[in-house]
Amino acid sequence: MRRIPGVRRLPQVGSGHESIEKDIDAEMHFHIQMRVEDLMREGRSADDAKDIAAREYGDVMQARRELRSIDRRTARQASWREWLASWTQDIRFALRGFRARPGFALTVLITVALGVGANAAIFSVVDAVLLRPLPFAQPDRLVHLWETFQSKVDQRSEASYPDYLDWRSRNHSFADLGGYNGAAFLVGGQQPMLVAGARATANFFNVLGVHAVVGRTFVAGEDAAGAPKVTLLTYGFWMRQFGGDRAAVGRTISLNGSPATIVGVLPKDFQFARQGAAELWTPIDQSARTRASRGNHWLNIVGRLSPGVTQTQAARDMSRIMADLAREYPESNAGRDGQVVPLQKELVGSIEPIILLLYGAVVVVFLIACVNVANLLLIRGADRQREIAVRAALGAGIGRLVRQLLTESLVLALAGGLLGLGVAQLGLRWLIAAIPNAMAKQMSMIAHVTLDARIVAYGLIISVGAGLLFGVVPALRATRSSAQDVLRGGGRGATSAASRLRDGLVVGEVALTVVLLSGAMLFGRSVLRLLAINPGFRAEQLLTSIVEFPATEYSSSRSQAAVFDRLTEQLRATPGIESVGLVSRLPLDFGNSLGFDIIGQPLPAPGKEPTASYRQTDAGYFTAAGIPVLRGRGFTNGDVAGAPSVVVVNQTLAKAYFGDVDPVGQRIYGFGDTAMVVGVVGDVPIGGIDQTIPPTLYMSFAQDPEENMAVVVRTSLPPESSARAMRGVLTTIDRSAAITNVAMMTDVIGNSPSVFLRRFPLYLVGAFALTALALAIVGIYGVVSYSVAQRTREMGIRMALGAPASSLVRLVVRHGGWMVIAGIAIGTVGALVAGRAASSMLYGVAPSDPLTYVAVTAVLAVVAVAATMVPARRATKVDPSVALRSE
Repeated sequence: MRRIPGVRRLPQVGSGHESIEKDIDAEMHFHIQMRVEDLMREGRSADDAKDIAAREYGDVMQARRELRSIDRRTARQASWREWLASWTQDIRFALRGFRARPGFALTVLITVALGVGANAAIFSVVDAVLLRPLPFAQPDRLVHLWETFQSKVDQRSEASYPDYLDWRSRNHSFADLGGYNGAAFLVGGQQPMLVAGARATANFFNVLGVHAVVGRTFVAGEDAAGAPKVTLLTYGFWMRQFGGDRAAVGRTISLNGSPATIVGVLPKDFQFARQGAAELWTPIDQSARTRASRGNHWLNIVGRLSPGVTQTQAARDMSRIMADLAREYPESNAGRDGQVVPLQKELVGSIEPIILLLYGAVVVVFLIACVNVANLLLIRGADRQREIAVRAALGAGIGRLVRQLLTESLVLALAGGLLGLGVAQLGLRWLIAAIPNAMAKQMSMIAHVTLDARIVAYGLIISVGAGLLFGVVPALRATRSSAQDVLRGGGRGATSAASRLRDGLVVGEVALTVVLLSGAMLFGRSVLRLLAINPGFRAEQLLTSIVEFPATEYSSSRSQAAVFDRLTEQLRATPGIESVGLVSRLPLDFGNSLGFDIIGQPLPAPGKEPTASYRQTDAGYFTAAGIPVLRGRGFTNGDVAGAPSVVVVNQTLAKAYFGDVDPVGQRIYGFGDTAMVVGVVGDVPIGGIDQTIPPTLYMSFAQDPEENMAVVVRTSLPPESSARAMRGVLTTIDRSAAITNVAMMTDVIGNSPSVFLRRFPLYLVGAFALTALALAIVGIYGVVSYSVAQRTREMGIRMALGAPASSLVRLVVRHGGWMVIAGIAIGTVGALVAGRAASSMLYGVAPSDPLTYVAVTAVLAVVAVAATMVPARRATKVDPSVALRSE
């Protein structure tokens, strides 16, 4: 910058900027005028002289603007340093206070850690299941398609392959449709293993928008009947079996006895929850007969909506197509419609309401923790009234005092939050470990949940929120009292408003506890009712497993049935094994449905034909499983291939389709064959012990064997011994065979979705309820104990006037009792509302179950007495003379 004649040089920063700027303002006009005169004497015109002076004056103004900017920046830096120093001082003061009262600080830390830890653990599940998008391209455009119909088996079903082809060719709403279904693969090797997997159409992964990380996905034509076998590996299977070797792509492995070429590896984050733990994917390979049948519904369909098409429009389009198919193929498609469901909702399924329930419960625990800490801070604030009054008298403003108290709350909250993240990690491990393997396969989105950066951020945010939530009211309350009044009164007693506030917080805490306790008891009674159901078979000492032999080595039905005959014969000869049976689907497992006609009865209208779930069994199954034969007989060793076809029906089918007519001896036509009904057996639930039992047909395995069968063994041996015996027998028959899913039937029932989806919330809500109960005990005890301490003078006067100790006990217990009674009344209303919201997850218990609320009231009554008796007994120990002298 040029120096202007007659204007002194601007000083360096920090040498009195404001005064210099005033000097410049006062002298500027004079210097400019002098400069104009100098220029005119040098021969410049008046206009030129003014222009030159104006430019030089502009340089000075620029310098002044820079100076002001430096001043503002310096002021901000000074203010920031001052604030930081003040905040650091507040933190040091808070830490000194916590060291002086370690019991108080530890209580708050543990309370906050429990609230934040439980909240973060459950939120991590909410985030993984409900908030994170599916790991597919544009997941909001993906839907799942179903066929719907009115039936006594189910109201929706998978698509038949011909229907799938028509959906693809006739729709105006989807960019593409792909299909899949579940499968199990016998992977050959030195130790053959049965691996969960799935089959899909060649375009399935293109519909999802999933690409292989190594190799490729399926290409057109690989799902054609008779095409060379190929397979895709999931990332986890690739790492376990091939160590992540990229050269694995192109190798050949044995699947069900046939060679299959590995063509690619799926991404690490790929998961398709409806297929659970599928580790291998192959193209669909159903037979030409199955693909041609419109009555065989086996293919699940996923679609990608075209740009601009809504789900509602797609549903109308599907209804139009199904109406056309019903007219063209009335014998198989009459009465059927289409259903379009968002894929996210379909994959989450029945887990969503449970997760929302658990998150609601953990939020209640979090609120109880905040209420408890707020009460502790109110009590501590009342004890610190004299300290706060002294600081106010020395000049500290209300804002400064509130900031100090809020800093203490935030320090405690953040420290408790950090501790809570450790609690969340442990809780999350326990939560995942508590999920049975059978259910974990259907909850793949939960199985790998971790505390990532999002959850850590969430935990810290709610920790700060908790600090503000439980710190603001106590801080404002502690600074409201007049310094003069507090100092004049010596800090005696507590105001009635403060006491009412503390009591009100305890009432709210008890009310929230009632909601959790009621929920836990409702779920407990529901699970007990569920497990008391007679499943229709004897689950005790019944061992189950899945056995599969290579299909290529036992290609004919007769040879496949023969090898299972050898297995069951040798197992029956094993000491400790009483009976053995085979079945294609275990009790509680879902199965396929079959439409049939009853010979001799009028043909039903299209779409109204009898339908039944069906299973294949051998001659020993009903005896081994303990399913009673009510009429006729079960299967015998004579019901083999070549013999007249026979079936056994359950009691529900007999009543539904035969009425008062004895079904034994009647003939039915279904699946391309006519069979005679030879017996009626008891009902066995399908899909869950709480489900309505559908009509069920049992077919002879020896007459039409499946590739893999479940083996049920009635045994007096321990499960481990029976499992070893089964593996030993299987090895002597065929080393290439595999056995998996070995479990006692009682465990299968206990881990089934219908039981687990009620028992799991019971465990978690029960744990939360116990935590809430413990916090409520602390809250009631703390408030009552503090009240007794504040009323020491009153207690002394009462005793000096001759009041008996029992009256003091009643006085203290009454104080805690009314808080509990008010909390129970409010909480019961909240519990009824919450119970109605969760009624779909209850079984055999109404949300308003009176026994539940009587039990909750009794528990809290005991809690109230226990929490108030110690302070009450302390009140009776007050020495009147000491109490009065201390005041």
